[in-house]
Amino acid sequence: MSEKECHVYLNHESNTSYVGDPFAGVPISREIVESVAAQYHVETDSLARALREVRSTSVVNVETLFTGFDPLPVGRSDDGLLYVLAEADGCWDAAAERIGLSEDGHAAAATAHDRQVRAVVGDREVGGGNGFVVSCSEFPTDAIDDIITVVERTRLTNRQATTWILSQYVPGSDAIARILSIPESLVQSELATVDRTTRQSLEQTRTLDVPGPLTRLNPEPQSIKWMGLKWSRWFNLRDWQTLRDELPRRPGLYRVRHTELPGLMYVGESGSEGGVRQRVGIDLPAGLIESTPQTGDRHGAARLLRQITEIVGGEMEVSVTTPPISSEQRHRRAIEATLLAICRRETGWTPMVQLNREPAEHVGGSHGELLHELRDIAERSSFTVPSWRPWRDVTASDWLGLNWTESRPLSERNMIDSSGVHAFRLWRKDQAGEQWDRTLEEVGTTGSIEGRLFTLHNQYGDEVRFSVVNLNGLSTDTRRRSRELSEVRYDLIGAHYLATGAPPEAQF
Repeated sequence: MSEKECHVYLNHESNTSYVGDPFAGVPISREIVESVAAQYHVETDSLARALREVRSTSVVNVETLFTGFDPLPVGRSDDGLLYVLAEADGCWDAAAERIGLSEDGHAAAATAHDRQVRAVVGDREVGGGNGFVVSCSEFPTDAIDDIITVVERTRLTNRQATTWILSQYVPGSDAIARILSIPESLVQSELATVDRTTRQSLEQTRTLDVPGPLTRLNPEPQSIKWMGLKWSRWFNLRDWQTLRDELPRRPGLYRVRHTELPGLMYVGESGSEGGVRQRVGIDLPAGLIESTPQTGDRHGAARLLRQITEIVGGEMEVSVTTPPISSEQRHRRAIEATLLAICRRETGWTPMVQLNREPAEHVGGSHGELLHELRDIAERSSFTVPSWRPWRDVTASDWLGLNWTESRPLSERNMIDSSGVHAFRLWRKDQAGEQWDRTLEEVGTTGSIEGRLFTLHNQYGDEVRFSVVNLNGLSTDTRRRSRELSEVRYDLIGAHYLATGAPPEAQF
C-alpha cells in the first residue's frame, strides 16, 4: 500500500491484519466488505475489523436507534441481525470517534452498512435513510412486512408502527421493550399514541384496528366499551323488574360478571323473538332467583351462577349490547365467539361457567379463600390460551402461535400424520389481495382428521387448501375434552372474525 492510500484507523499502527479469520463476527457480507474496501482504498482485513468493533459499540445498536431516532426495520437474518433504515448520521460520527476511525474509515464503515441493508431491501420501495445492521435476535421476522405496510398506509412514525405491530406478535409492553432495548414507559407511550390516532381517523382505523363492527382498542372484558360495542350499564340479575323494564326486545349479546371476581362468568347471545329481554331479563333471573328445576331449565347457566353466589356471596350482574349487525345470526354468533376468545386471551381462562362448567362443586375452605380458589379452578379447567402472535394473517403457518402444517390442496390430504386430535382450516388458493385480506372457508376440530378431510374433499374438491395442527394436552375425560375443543373453536373463529370482519364462509 502506498503512502497515498487511505487507512481505516487514525492510528496507522492499528491498521493491521489479525490472526485467524478476519470476517468472524462481521455483520456485513465478505463480498460487500471487499467491494467497499476497494472503493475507499483501504485494506479489507482492517475494514472487517472496524465493522466488527462497530458492532460491539454502544452507539450503532438497537437501543440507540430506537431511542434517539426513528428507524424502519426492513429485514432480519437467520443469525439475528436486524437491518434498518434511519436518518442517524450522528451515530457514525460517535462510533468513529469511539473506535478511532479515520475519515475514510468512517465513510467505508457507513457505506458497508448501507450497502448491506440496500441488498436486503432489494426492489421493494421503502422510505429513505441510511442503512444500519444491528444485533436483535428476538425481533420477529414475520412482523417486518406488516410494519412496512402500516408505515405506508398511515401517518405513524416508524417507531410507533414497529411497537404497534410487535404488540400483535409478543405478549406485553415489557416484551417489546426487551426486544427493542428501550424503556417500557416509551413503549406504552407509543402504543397510547397509536390508539389515539386510531380513534381520530377512519383511514387509520381501517389499517390499525380491525374490519367489521368490533375494535381492538378496548379488550378489557368488563369495560363499558368492550371491543368497541355499546354496552348497557351493569344490572343486578336479581332485580328482575328493572331488567324487564329496561332491556330491549332486540337480538344481541350479553355478559355476566360477579361483583367480587375478575373476568366474566358467562357470555351469551340471543336471537329469540323476545331478544335479550327474554333471554336475560326473564329466563336467566328466573333460574338464578328460584331453585326449582322448571325455572332453572330456562337458562343453562342460571343454576351454575346461583351455586357460586350461594357459596361466596356477592351479586351477579349482567350487561347487554344490541348492535344492528347482531340481527344477522352468523355475525351474532361470530361476535359471541370473538368475545369469548378475547376474554380468554385477556384473563387467561374461559368465562367461569361457560360450556356448563361447574367450578362451585370443587371448592372448599373459608370465604376469603373461596374467591381465590374459584379463580384458580377457572384457570385450571380452561384449555391453554394460544399466544395470538400473529393473528391477522389467518393463513400464516404460525397463526395464533400454533404450529400449523404446510398448506396443501385437499387432494393431498393423505400426506399428513392422521394420529391424534386436530384443528383444521381451509381456504381457496385463488384469493387475491394482501395477507391481511385473506379469509378462511371453514375452521374446526376433530378426533378423526382423516375422515373429516375425506368429507371436506368431497364437499370442496381438489383445489381448496387445508392446514392442520395437532392439539396436545387435551384431557382424557370425554366431557372435559369436548369443552376444550369448543374453546379451541372459539379461539379460531374469534380471531378470524377480528382479523377479517366476517366468520369463516361455511361457519354457522
